[in-house]
Amino acid sequence: MNKKQFLIDCNKKFRGELRMIGSPEINKVIRKILSPVLKDNGFEKVNTRRNWGWKDHCILVLDITAVGKYFSDVTGWSPMSVYVELGIYYDFVLPKDGEIKIGTKGELLPKSHQCQLQRQLFCSLDQSKYTNDFDNPAEKERNDIWWIQPDGSNIEEVISDIKQDFITNGLEWFKKNTDLKTAFLEIEKENNSFKKFYKAKYFAEHLNDNAKLNEYNLLLEQEQKRIGKILN
Repeated sequence: MNKKQFLIDCNKKFRGELRMIGSPEINKVIRKILSPVLKDNGFEKVNTRRNWGWKDHCILVLDITAVGKYFSDVTGWSPMSVYVELGIYYDFVLPKDGEIKIGTKGELLPKSHQCQLQRQLFCSLDQSKYTNDFDNPAEKERNDIWWIQPDGSNIEEVISDIKQDFITNGLEWFKKNTDLKTAFLEIEKENNSFKKFYKAKYFAEHLNDNAKLNEYNLLLEQEQKRIGKILN
């Protein structure tokens, strides 16, 4: 379905001629296809769209998010289309007060974008039949969104593809970066910034690497001064 057909279908929906899928129906398929795989691989709190697991000092996160109406209006993607974000939150990196949601058992429930390391899953389906008529060429090529048909006819195919990329690539990423020394190396590869220095300081402290701790304390102090001069 192209953008023109999507708009036609939306008009039909308003006239009562086309049934539109809702979140509960999508969630039902997620519970059927993806949730069991998450439970088998370390995720203890599985809530279809928001999922968490705990391993030592690491909190594993998998978020499934619909692109929504505004994004749909701007780009042409159907509003129920989804993207999937992975994250690992390291509990020894102190958050800002009130930044992270606390669960009923006192557990931290970070969102993927709050994690110190993040990654997306990617679509391997041919979605050109939906995107060929997009105005923006970049939107035609992107593979970080799964198109979901307004009538829900391709939901099982979409969730199965998400499951496959999680198994093929997501699990390996989680396994690699729950090793704290490996995760520290990944953080050190990031572009220099206050955020990088802040995370690296806490990793160095947790890993008892005094040389790195002194290095990142100094870099963090210098960056704070630089930012302060700009703001003043």
